[in-house]
Amino acid sequence: MGKISQPILFFAAGLMLMMSATSRGDQKHPELDPLFDALKQESDLVRIAELQNQIWALWYELPADQQHLQATFDEGMRALSLAMPQTAIEHFTQVIKAAPEFAEAWNRRATTFFMIGDLESSMADIQKTLLLEPRHFGALSGLSMIFENSGDLSRAVAADRLMLELMPHHSQVQERIVGLEQQLYGLGI
Repeated sequence: MGKISQPILFFAAGLMLMMSATSRGDQKHPELDPLFDALKQESDLVRIAELQNQIWALWYELPADQQHLQATFDEGMRALSLAMPQTAIEHFTQVIKAAPEFAEAWNRRATTFFMIGDLESSMADIQKTLLLEPRHFGALSGLSMIFENSGDLSRAVAADRLMLELMPHHSQVQERIVGLEQQLYGLGI
């Protein structure tokens, strides 16, 4: 995996602080707020996954006035699932250029960059995703993984704690935080 520059790390740390004070993003679908409210209350992992899938389904849809880009986004998703990263990046970039406020294109391109080891590009796209949708648990998870892979366990924990604010009863996120803190502080498992 590639290294991340210090300015990117500092920007990400500032972004994480800003996000903790933000209650909602620019994603306007009326079903999102109730789904996030339910996610905050749920403790059953199956039900959490169902709620997340409902949120993802809404995030995957481009707004009505940009539906002509949906096929391009879907082709990017298909390329990503077929491990064709360059093709996926090209499709997501086309969508980003035409609809820069569509957070999921940024997030999916970030995922693709992460897969090919370009952590700096992945981090930049995660930052944009989180500016557009601060509640994006997928981007927060990616942010944590990048920090973990770059050896910055304290920031990985901070990203996971932001995710835990969205779903405070998610036992796997809680366990991940404990594991990262054990590594960070050199505690035995």
